[in-house]
Amino acid sequence: MKEIRPIAFFRSPLTSKFGIPRQSGLADNLVGKIVFEPQYQREEALRGLEDFDYLWLIWGFSANKSTDEGKLTVRPPRLGGNERLGVFATRSPFRPKWSWAVFCSY
Repeated sequence: MKEIRPIAFFRSPLTSKFGIPRQSGLADNLVGKIVFEPQYQREEALRGLEDFDYLWLIWGFSANKSTDEGKLTVRPPRLGGNERLGVFATRSPFRPKWSWAVFCSY
């Protein structure tokens, strides 16, 4: 399999998982930034993007340092941390693989 190399990085104003809203619409004043790697920082790469309202981003959970691929349940804080749910039924960044896709407005 080929190695996946990033073409850009997302810079978030949030530095910790605590305080992150469950729904992005609850904090519409928070703005992140996509910073492209130097070889992709060319205007031609984004030509036509202004015609769209949303992007699909495939990203890696950089804060997930876990190597435990067998852990498939988490305790979401919205349930008080007392009930376990399957990791794919939650928004937890602690997943068995590092990547995820997200649909976002810009």
